[in-house]
Amino acid sequence: MLTEKDQIRMADLGRSLELILRQEEQLKKGPQTLNTLEVAVVGDGIHQLSSKNQEIALRNFQQQNSSHSWQKFVPASGAASRMFSDLYQYWNEKRKPHFNFKQFLDYPENKDFKKFIINLKRFPFYANIHGYLFDHAGLFDLEGDSFFDAFIDVLLNENHLAYSHLPKGLITFFSDEKGNAFTPFEAHLEEALNIAPKNQKIKLHFTIDKEHRKTFETLAELYLNSKQATLEISYSYQHPLTDTPVLDLQNKWVRDEQEQLLFRKGGHGALLENLNQMNTNFVWLKNIDNIQWGELNNTTIQWMQILGGITLQIQKEIFKHLKDLDNQKQNIDYSPIVNFIHEHFDKTFELQSEGKPPHEKLKDYLHRPLRVCGMIKNEGKAGGGPFWVHSKRGRHLQIIEGVELDSKSADYHSLIQNTTHFNPVLMVCAITDVNGEKFALHEFSDDQRYMITHKTIGPKKIKALEWPGLWNGGMAHWNTFFVEVPKQTFHPVKKITDLLGD
Repeated sequence: MLTEKDQIRMADLGRSLELILRQEEQLKKGPQTLNTLEVAVVGDGIHQLSSKNQEIALRNFQQQNSSHSWQKFVPASGAASRMFSDLYQYWNEKRKPHFNFKQFLDYPENKDFKKFIINLKRFPFYANIHGYLFDHAGLFDLEGDSFFDAFIDVLLNENHLAYSHLPKGLITFFSDEKGNAFTPFEAHLEEALNIAPKNQKIKLHFTIDKEHRKTFETLAELYLNSKQATLEISYSYQHPLTDTPVLDLQNKWVRDEQEQLLFRKGGHGALLENLNQMNTNFVWLKNIDNIQWGELNNTTIQWMQILGGITLQIQKEIFKHLKDLDNQKQNIDYSPIVNFIHEHFDKTFELQSEGKPPHEKLKDYLHRPLRVCGMIKNEGKAGGGPFWVHSKRGRHLQIIEGVELDSKSADYHSLIQNTTHFNPVLMVCAITDVNGEKFALHEFSDDQRYMITHKTIGPKKIKALEWPGLWNGGMAHWNTFFVEVPKQTFHPVKKITDLLGD
């Protein structure tokens, strides 16, 4: 129960008491699982492009109107700590009595740690760590197996380089043939320089933690100076008011050491507000760690341009139909518009229904943000899946995470087994309307698709609330078009050995 002191503090912080109480209720009852779903597959929701159509899309992108503005939106505040989980596991085990290094390496569950040790010199950050060790040789035992301890100490320890405390965007992910090292942040800058349409520049926007902004800015300046290039780069932070409250497993408020209500970051869905602030026509949305260096990234760049070209073409047709609906209203032949919806969004769409007049129903269907999303054949990779959802609007495409499905449902295993593709978070978002005005993106989200995660704080188990995922419930009511893209466009780094590319 909230005390009077809690309520006064919430008011001082600008927090809505009504929202906090609603979030408390959400944590108590849990989210509604999604039902009446169908898997989206090639031929029914996912489009495979022929070589000819790929060329057309690329040409659309390269020859587009120069008045269009483009921006990359890259969530980049995620800490790198989970990348180093295998090293933390080793760090904890080695403190136990009678620990044996060679036996630890031979345990099957430690295969990733063993891979890390065997390939130590292949990691892009090896030279930096090695140099640090020998510059501070008096602090470390570098003989035999102790060298590995020292190496890991420098990686993890806050008193040394503490890579695990940095955001992923600032970790060394790549090195070139000359031994120069680069971060994914720099790789995104390089991608932006190479992806722009002819005679245009694109802008970049990174969502980061405020404490790291100076480091990002300095790195950007150094990199762009080395390339004798310029880019317009902006940054934003997850707004503190999007942090969400926490309950324990008895549904009691969790408090901090000062007995004040504890709030945690509300997941990537909180970034919908940041995306809503973008002043541009088109946005590429892509995660910070899904990037490659140099020529290895060329396939991704090509497909980002293809997705951009498709978006331009679909939006052009949408705008034409909306103008026709405004100019001619009831005197229009609706069949070309219905055929367009069948071809691009829902082949089962029916215009005849009770309620709104046909021209209003069609206008409502088309007048909303548009996204064109890459989908990759599922070969065991994690990622939200493409599904058809049934609602009052009809049958429309969604990206749904596994946790949003009812695992007790009779259809659950069938849905999972029949899912053929996953979402790599590679999409183009068209966020302005036919009049060039920005859409209010919150109007097209589904507030009921929040998520609950279970965490521990010290010994206490807690329930934390996350906003509807940015590309999940956050875009639930957008018009959506899925395109199959090659697996070469997906190279995330979830654990440290992913850097080896094996």
